[in-house]
Amino acid sequence: MRTSIPARATLLTLGSALLGASCVVQSPLQATVVSDPQFVASAPQPQAPAAAQPPAEAKRPEVAVLPIEDDQLFRAERAALRAELAAHLARVAPDYLILGPAMVDPKLRPVSQKTGHRCAYEGEPLSRRAHDEGWLTTDVIHVAGIAGGKGEELWINILPRTGGPDVTFQAPWDPKLGIVDRYRTAFASLVRDDGAAGLVGGLGTLGWARDTSVLREGPLTICENRNFGQCEPGTIDWKDRAVSLAACFANDDDVTRDFLVQGDAGGRYCEMENLDFRDGREGAREACVCQALVGSAAISKRPGRRTIRVRYEAPDLAGKPRPEIRVIEASTNLHVEDDWHSMEQVVDGKKRYSSVKRLVVDNVDSLQAPLARCAAPAGSLVVVDLDIREDGVPAAGKVVAGTTDRELSACIEKNLGRGAFTCTDDGSSARVRAALHWHAP
Repeated sequence: MRTSIPARATLLTLGSALLGASCVVQSPLQATVVSDPQFVASAPQPQAPAAAQPPAEAKRPEVAVLPIEDDQLFRAERAALRAELAAHLARVAPDYLILGPAMVDPKLRPVSQKTGHRCAYEGEPLSRRAHDEGWLTTDVIHVAGIAGGKGEELWINILPRTGGPDVTFQAPWDPKLGIVDRYRTAFASLVRDDGAAGLVGGLGTLGWARDTSVLREGPLTICENRNFGQCEPGTIDWKDRAVSLAACFANDDDVTRDFLVQGDAGGRYCEMENLDFRDGREGAREACVCQALVGSAAISKRPGRRTIRVRYEAPDLAGKPRPEIRVIEASTNLHVEDDWHSMEQVVDGKKRYSSVKRLVVDNVDSLQAPLARCAAPAGSLVVVDLDIREDGVPAAGKVVAGTTDRELSACIEKNLGRGAFTCTDDGSSARVRAALHWHAP
């Protein structure tokens, strides 16, 4: 889900049956006539005409119901609502085979489907993993400001790998209800609308705050979201846990994460927003950060749910220019796609932005921060090869063109090892060739 809406985790009343349901719709069983093996004819018998068989049921497209993304819902709420969505889609979309969480999740986990090893980068889009299985996927969008004076709506798109949605289901969205009941009521009211054409986008998400209420404490920048990318003036209250928070990012270069917190008479809660699988590196990060946040005096100072954005930038990277990275070529067992990359430059004291079209592999831009440690002259263009293990861990990096400076080459090759990539498609290693461009100021 792409909107921010307050809610309360402890008030969720979805039945336990929904939580345990597989929500997989199966075709009716066909009756089978079995002859009696003890009957032996004493003489040849005339053959009766074969009974007419019902036509075989056409294979229905399989739809993976993906986790609902809503940065104001806790994990248990999102899981329960996802199961309920699967059940309602089975009701309103009988021409599709709806696959619930129990069937889908083993294929969505950020592990190599060939070796079972955990992927170094866990953020590969779940929809891509589902499409790789040949499944269609769900997309949940909260829509406001609809033409014709219609009120807010919830749209459920069923999406193929590319192109517009196969079909869209719509329902009224009642903002007067509690967050969980908004979803439940909408799910129960879904109707098919083949003419919706599928809205791309949705409502905007929280941008990085630039106002004076942001808290900067050593390598940390903290913002308690207010509205439209602004910080709550009370953000300063989180300062008492700055040291503990920084320790949670000690091995990182430049990382930003959002956390959903709530503190009231019912208890203190904290989770990384929209994190579904907690057994990897991000789960360990959540445990560390949330232990710090729930121990802060700030958590109980304001009621309701709040988003806390935490950015960590390693002290030795502050103010250093990041190179732009463009993939030149990559092994066929890595996903590569076109991308528009926006760059900020300061010219004559004024900020200017330019965009370039480039090839990327997942998370390649995570190398920008560590490579900023390498003091390349402005305007440098360096070509590198990066060998990547099947689990996405860099195995070796090498400068192949663009500089003869041994010290610079050694720095680049060392910091290429700080990247993290998705697992390869076939369980074999991969290679990426990329251009690193340190733009002139």
